[in-house]
Amino acid sequence: MPKYFYFCEECKFSFKAYHSSKEILKNCPECATIDGLVRKVNKIYIKKQETSDSEKPIGELTKEHIEDNKSILKEYKEELLQNEFDNKNIGD
Repeated sequence: MPKYFYFCEECKFSFKAYHSSKEILKNCPECATIDGLVRKVNKIYIKKQETSDSEKPIGELTKEHIEDNKSILKEYKEELLQNEFDNKNIGD
């Protein structure tokens, strides 16, 4: 699911939320203002490919890139799980 950033115009609270692209949050979870949220523009993460004069074989370079992306995905997963946990606690 995509990550979105929101800002409440009333209380200045900002937070991130994961939901489908069709959904738009409108009510602030902090101050309960109705229709007070503004969705911020997301920055797109693009990993810049560096040119290299390396004599490494293409297979080794590919393996390095896969490992780099595994760590990025692991961080994303942990962030998503934490956000899901936080959202469950808000509803309690």
